[in-house]
Amino acid sequence: MIAIYKKDQIIYTIADQEMDADDGATLVKALNEHLKSNEQAAWYMEMEPRKKGVKKSSGERLDFSFPEETRLKKIALVGEKTWQERFTESLLPFSEAHIKYFGPEDGNMANNWLEQTSNSNSN
Repeated sequence: MIAIYKKDQIIYTIADQEMDADDGATLVKALNEHLKSNEQAAWYMEMEPRKKGVKKSSGERLDFSFPEETRLKKIALVGEKTWQERFTESLLPFSEAHIKYFGPEDGNMANNWLEQTSNSNSN
């Protein structure tokens, strides 16, 4: 499952470990639309910790190749380190954005870092 919302130039996505292929398609579509309408975009991606007894997602890689990929300037990945590493493997072939990692409890810090970009339009 994934929740997506936007505020100014930042797209926020919060997913759980049960994220499936449909959620991935929804995410890619939302990112594409956001990049088309924002020249200096940022992305907050949070993966909630896995709950006991909940099946882990398939771990299949998403295709993050977008026509306007260069508009994505910063990505904040919030969550557990193992998830961040897997997600980065999917991003690196397609993105030159500045990726910064934050622990599961550091969502506010990640948001502040992204808002600095949004307010100043700089890296």
